[in-house]
Amino acid sequence: MGVQGLMSYIKENHQFLKDCHFKGSKLIIDGSNLCYSLYRGRDFDIKHGGDYYAFEIVIKEFFQALKNCNIEPYVILDGGSDHTDKKLETLKQRARERIKYGRDVALGLKHYGGIKPVLLKSVFKEILTHLKVPFVQCMEEADWETAALAHQWNCPVLSDDSDFFIFGQKAGFLPYSHFQWQKGSTQKFIPAKKFLISNFCKCFNNMKTELVPLFAALAGNDYIKLQRMNVSFKWEQFSSLSGSHARIDGILWWLSGFQSSEKAIRALLDLLQDQDDRSAVSKALAPCLREYQLTKSNLAQFFLNGLAPSRLPPELKIIPAWMRTPLCDGSMSSTFIDTLVLQRVRLSPQIENFDLPSSNEISRPIRQVMYGLLLAGQRQRDHRRPTGVHVKPGECYVEEYDREGLSLTSVWVKAACPFSGNNLHLETLNQAPHETRLQLLCDTLGMTKPIPTSIAPKFQLAVCVTCYWLSKADPHPRMEDLWALLLGFVFGELSGRHKGKQGIPLVWNRLNNLRRFCVVGPPDLDLAHTYSQWQACLYASYKLNRLLCRALPEPELARLYCGPLVHQAALRLRSGMSPESFLSAGPFPMQLFVDLQNAVLDSLDANVRDRLQKASRPNSPRQRRTKSVGSMDELVAQFQHFEVENDEDEDYGRRGGRSKSDDDEDGQLRRAACHIRTWMWLAEVVSAPTSPTTFCFSSKEGGSRHTAMSTMFQKGKRVTEEAKEPQTDRRVPVDIPRLCSNTPPALLPGSSRDMGNQTNAPPAA
Repeated sequence: MGVQGLMSYIKENHQFLKDCHFKGSKLIIDGSNLCYSLYRGRDFDIKHGGDYYAFEIVIKEFFQALKNCNIEPYVILDGGSDHTDKKLETLKQRARERIKYGRDVALGLKHYGGIKPVLLKSVFKEILTHLKVPFVQCMEEADWETAALAHQWNCPVLSDDSDFFIFGQKAGFLPYSHFQWQKGSTQKFIPAKKFLISNFCKCFNNMKTELVPLFAALAGNDYIKLQRMNVSFKWEQFSSLSGSHARIDGILWWLSGFQSSEKAIRALLDLLQDQDDRSAVSKALAPCLREYQLTKSNLAQFFLNGLAPSRLPPELKIIPAWMRTPLCDGSMSSTFIDTLVLQRVRLSPQIENFDLPSSNEISRPIRQVMYGLLLAGQRQRDHRRPTGVHVKPGECYVEEYDREGLSLTSVWVKAACPFSGNNLHLETLNQAPHETRLQLLCDTLGMTKPIPTSIAPKFQLAVCVTCYWLSKADPHPRMEDLWALLLGFVFGELSGRHKGKQGIPLVWNRLNNLRRFCVVGPPDLDLAHTYSQWQACLYASYKLNRLLCRALPEPELARLYCGPLVHQAALRLRSGMSPESFLSAGPFPMQLFVDLQNAVLDSLDANVRDRLQKASRPNSPRQRRTKSVGSMDELVAQFQHFEVENDEDEDYGRRGGRSKSDDDEDGQLRRAACHIRTWMWLAEVVSAPTSPTTFCFSSKEGGSRHTAMSTMFQKGKRVTEEAKEPQTDRRVPVDIPRLCSNTPPALLPGSSRDMGNQTNAPPAA
């Protein structure tokens, strides 16, 4: 974002940034930048589709830190794309880069990359609403409105977008990368660094501040890049620096010799020999300079009185009046603006199997209905006509940008509605009967049976989406994939809730251990693609439901999907474990899971339900145990992960970590019991004829534990070698999540009292 290379240039020149203790002030926040920075800054999961539970926690921590320092935040989010399309090529290039990043993460070549979980912005808005943090979603891009409001209210901007170095707001700019908000929880100010354009210009012979926007244009920003016009200058000759920053430094020193931007532009054009080049550069510079001229903001009245902006470009007046306030307060998706104004939508890639079609394809019929509602009665724009398609009167098509393989491509999607939506019109959609809107949503998601009422209303949309996903997904999901998804629902519901009910802390800790399980390398691509399709379905359905004025109650997005947990649970369930092994500590979690499972299965068509229940699973306990063993590295990782037991009373509902000291006597007893149970399990594994007989086991504590483990491996090997004839398999399968439970010694796996608790069957309905 912003001026290429400027952020790193300023960070490396400390005289441009001044230390400050920020407190007791309004703060205008670039919301889109903050959303990504908070997620990326904690290195949260990306390869499994996102960890929205952890994201919710860090959002709350951030705004609590601001509150502790008496800082009033006002968050401004991007809306639709610029209606002039002046950034279209830049946006396309970023989309191509995200596709490459996504492929690299999916293959384990990169840990992160410039790609975000698909529900991230929606979760961010949901939590802001819950916290009652003032925020607004702009009709178009938010940079200018953000700078203008900060200039009007005389307060700084918080962002990491280098465009805010250029705008010149009076109270300055706080780069997020220097904003140490974590310290705001323990002191009454936040250490930060402030950028003031007046101080910046003093470093270049008191350069005129009006020349700074021209600098942005010459350096190259999102609106203009002279290199694309085959125009280049050797700016490095004006700099004393060498390396990557010499070009930026040279432009600044060259501009410092002029008293006005007009004189600088004339000198610039004199450097060009070709008259056509002069004309093209002059024409491109004028609108770019206007982008940085600040006037009165459109947003102050919204924050003060809740009024949607009254000044809109003519192109945006196509948006019905009743939709403008819901768009501003974030209740409706900015996708609606792009559909109405541009008849174009850009879809985001996910971490998936890039050898298969995009996961967004499964949700295209849902988006098609959304387009049908938005564009009903409109005509196809003359400059937006699909090639090779005869557009009949009354028809409209939307151009969708998505990936095909590793390439960015576009397809034209016809706007259409089911029969139940024929009498709905966008101008009066908010006045349509609830039954009509609900019927359209159900028809779109293929729900031919009544919405289940046995589950809480907040789960109803998620159940409908899951039924659609199970019916349409390719490759077909397995029953274990559904179970893992529902375990994620249960985890979200238990997080910080139902504390007085039996077994809740233990079940939550088991599931949280799955979430925190560290998996090195790429994700399982089959699972990644499967759950990317589910997220695509949920995202499209969530937006359609909001367009239909919440025909179904809103789900809690942050509590529905937890990628690391769901992926890890699916792998273990596919290996033969049962959902009951995670939920058996108390009746409430088990009943919630069963209710959700029944709601999904009862809503499916018979053929889809039969296909799901007949999906292949391991056939025998021996086969299940063999598949669950994996490599020795996996065994060691599992042992090291589960040897730390979270105390169910003190750790429940928090993000993790040990809840009692290692020196605590009870804690030592629990750790010892955990080690014994783990050794028994590993010894049982290596005694299997199908298991490897050579192991390399390392222990960071070394000593007696390593010796004991090695001895057990050797004993297991001898037992296998000395067996003269087949023996009855009397080993008891051990449930990994229970290795770190608070099971008393009398109920250690393998004891007679524990035999009846082992099962690999799905929970009874």
